[in-house]
Amino acid sequence: MNFNVYVNKNTGERVTKVAKALHRSRNSIVNEALEEWLGKHTQAKWPKGFFDFEPIEDVPDFKALRADLKDNIPEDPLSELSA
Repeated sequence: MNFNVYVNKNTGERVTKVAKALHRSRNSIVNEALEEWLGKHTQAKWPKGFFDFEPIEDVPDFKALRADLKDNIPEDPLSELSA
């Protein structure tokens, strides 16, 4: 697909300079920049069924499991070195 893009003089000169240094066309550089920009600014679609998720009812509470671990953590032998 072809269409015209107008850029300010400074930007145009910079693209031309980089294109020559890389032995590429200005068009390929502008196309690459647009692809990158679109990749960052286009919202990805969620896969089909993503919002149909139903939680597993009998999974234990994660925070409760972590609380039990707190008492079993050994003292850090290197903590005395940093004090």
